[in-house]
Amino acid sequence: MAVIGGAGAIGGALVGSGIVVLANQWLQSNLPALLGMQGDFEIIIFGIAAMAMLQLLPRGIWPALVDLAGMRIPKSWHFAKDAAAPPVREKPQPGETILSVRSVSKKFGAIAANRDISLDAKAGEILALIGPNGAGKSTLFDLISGVQRPSSGTVHFRGQESSYFPRTLSQAGMGRTFQHVRIIPEMTVVENTAIGAHARAHTSFIAAALRLDRRNEAMLIGEALRQLDRVGLQALATQTAGSLALGQQRVLEIARALSSDPCLLLLDEPAAGLRHLEKQALSKLLKQLKAEGMAVVIVEHDMDFVMNLADRIVVMQFGEKLAEGTPCEIQRNPAVIEAYLGGAE
Repeated sequence: MAVIGGAGAIGGALVGSGIVVLANQWLQSNLPALLGMQGDFEIIIFGIAAMAMLQLLPRGIWPALVDLAGMRIPKSWHFAKDAAAPPVREKPQPGETILSVRSVSKKFGAIAANRDISLDAKAGEILALIGPNGAGKSTLFDLISGVQRPSSGTVHFRGQESSYFPRTLSQAGMGRTFQHVRIIPEMTVVENTAIGAHARAHTSFIAAALRLDRRNEAMLIGEALRQLDRVGLQALATQTAGSLALGQQRVLEIARALSSDPCLLLLDEPAAGLRHLEKQALSKLLKQLKAEGMAVVIVEHDMDFVMNLADRIVVMQFGEKLAEGTPCEIQRNPAVIEAYLGGAE
């Protein structure tokens, strides 16, 4: 029933059970007469049908019908545009230190991924982390966002030492995207985006189970639509997220992070997979967020993108901080030039 109808939706359960029950009844009544012998031949038919479904429609009949009819519209879609916006956190003052990393190190056994790294990120500033693959940039992001705990050193967020719990940090105003895109491909673009805003609405389990949370749901869908419009994806809101191109999925992750109303945004290789015009649009968006007072920290390998965007750059190599300064200072730094281009004998 689950294989034929489609798991994960009430419609799939109804379709699958209806087909199996009715087909089983018909096959038991007619197959012996057609074959001229008694036996449980319906089991063979269902086995063949299950194998065919897994090959042709692996998600089941119901999701295929939903895709065909364009029915992937959230329940509260029609009320979302008129819904009140979710609560907005108080924004930090321009120049306020949002993130303070002090002497952070991270060891995995005998391997030191980060060694004695210190940096600050301030409101209304874009800070870029650059360095070759394996320099420890994503590991540092994991320490900042609470995915990993540092072996030594401290991380302070908004003046308090980090709890090192991603959910707590997200509720306090930290948003993040990942080096490898993490979305739920079967859900729509707007549903993926609304996930980022879930902590901004307070609904009990009982209310959600009894479908008494429609007002909150409409509020979150409305916020998701606003953020999708902000990043240029609102026209794709009802498409499944897995159908988007890689570059669009990265932008979707940014919209999801913005839905949490962050004051610190961590972006891990946001320009990877984006075309030239998409990079220009992303750069414009990040500059807009900076003007609104948000602190933005990005890890990126596209040097043209970074040099034209960042206010300050931290260069990492072998898990250590090699240099820090403005884009002009970094481009003239002998140690950076030697690390990236090789020194002259």
